[in-house]
Amino acid sequence: MLKSDNSANNLYEGEIKLSDSVRSQNSESKSDKSIIQHIYSTKFRCKTLEEFIGINNIIIIDPTEDFKNTMDAFVKISKTRSENETSLEFDNHLKKFNSQITYTGNQKGGTFEQIFRDKQPDFTWSITTQFYAWNIVTIIEKKKNDLTENEISQILEYLRMIVQISPERTYAIGCLTNYKDIIFGKATIINNKLNYEIFVSKNVIKEYWKFLHCNPIYLGHVKFSIPENFQINLLLGRGANGMVYQIEYQNSQYAMKISNKKSTKEYEIAEKMKNYINEHSLLDVKIMNMFNIQDFILSRPVGKLMDENQLCQKKYITQIFKQLAIGHKLGLVHRDIRTYNLILFNDEDVYLIDWGSSTYNGFNGEYEGSFLTASTSVLAEYEWTRGKQVSAYFADDCLSIIYMLLLSNCTKEEKIQLKERARDGSAGRLIIEREEVLQRYPKETIDCLYEIEQKRASLINIDDLHNQCQQIINKCINLT
Repeated sequence: MLKSDNSANNLYEGEIKLSDSVRSQNSESKSDKSIIQHIYSTKFRCKTLEEFIGINNIIIIDPTEDFKNTMDAFVKISKTRSENETSLEFDNHLKKFNSQITYTGNQKGGTFEQIFRDKQPDFTWSITTQFYAWNIVTIIEKKKNDLTENEISQILEYLRMIVQISPERTYAIGCLTNYKDIIFGKATIINNKLNYEIFVSKNVIKEYWKFLHCNPIYLGHVKFSIPENFQINLLLGRGANGMVYQIEYQNSQYAMKISNKKSTKEYEIAEKMKNYINEHSLLDVKIMNMFNIQDFILSRPVGKLMDENQLCQKKYITQIFKQLAIGHKLGLVHRDIRTYNLILFNDEDVYLIDWGSSTYNGFNGEYEGSFLTASTSVLAEYEWTRGKQVSAYFADDCLSIIYMLLLSNCTKEEKIQLKERARDGSAGRLIIEREEVLQRYPKETIDCLYEIEQKRASLINIDDLHNQCQQIINKCINLT
């Protein structure tokens, strides 16, 4: 049982560790380790849920006798039955007090699975039966035994997942209980940093009752809807800060990203790239078309994520470099080149997407972008400065393409090992282990890479740089 001095509130403040991509949360991404291992805490007292939420009073009636009896009964039941059995029975009782809460401990597939990364919170409070991120108010975790730090970490992780992909949402408050103790967790985004708080109470019945009847706004929920003439057809994928859906609008198919923050950065870059292509009559260069429709950024064509097994084709590599060259000639460094940001359409055209992490050539500051495929120089600077002073140059993008291709030929075991290093955010270890994996390639190839790494700041002739890197690729990889 978690011990507390009366009721206590702990503030956990910090950032989740980085991985294959600073903003990314796909399967190669953020750490699955306990959040508590990665953050520091400050303690202060808090006596009620209202204090924890930061409001004067939650105006509701007192807990009913039915609710008190239910809670008492489950304290006894939990001693003799499995967690799944009591969860299913508890679900029926919960609906009497809040009909929007559903047992999701066995929920699989679809948007729900993407939101929570193949994990299942015990109960989910959703405005509708459709588990879109913007419909989810919060989650409840119910445990049979004493509450542990790992379980606190898990609920904070769930809340982080909700906040990061819910439009304009800044925080989420959830609940963890074993009927004897109750813990409320809060994940908050402040200036792109994540803060974590917990409030521990022994007054389970009163505080839980208030939580179940709380206005969703107090728990951080923000009302959101998409235009009625946008028809969601399919979930395409999940990023760190949003979900990507295939929608139909005026009989055409588009990809639409719903994210925590509305940003027109990618749209504005796409417009600049399109203008550059038109001004220079580069008719053989195709980029993702982006549209600002009713304040939503839509894109097309709608393709599929590039498969690593398809990556080593000459036409695809040529297309990637041509698109990258446009960005580079506009002075941009992409910084997030990896297979997850390559979209394949009709097995003919590949599109380099997600310029959201891009910056200007020569930038030096807080890092955002690729981790697993980052240049060795970027990883080294990240290690030395804890990600606070990392430079960006055109050469880094070219090196990321090469590393992406070289690593695509790793064994399954090697990929798992490298991704674990990425999940741990251990740039130093990743450098060493990646070098070991790349020893299978000719020494001449590796020497060429190191030469580019050393001269990266001075390689500003885009055409020469790209030609040099494509020659390296042709020498060391059998492109079909």
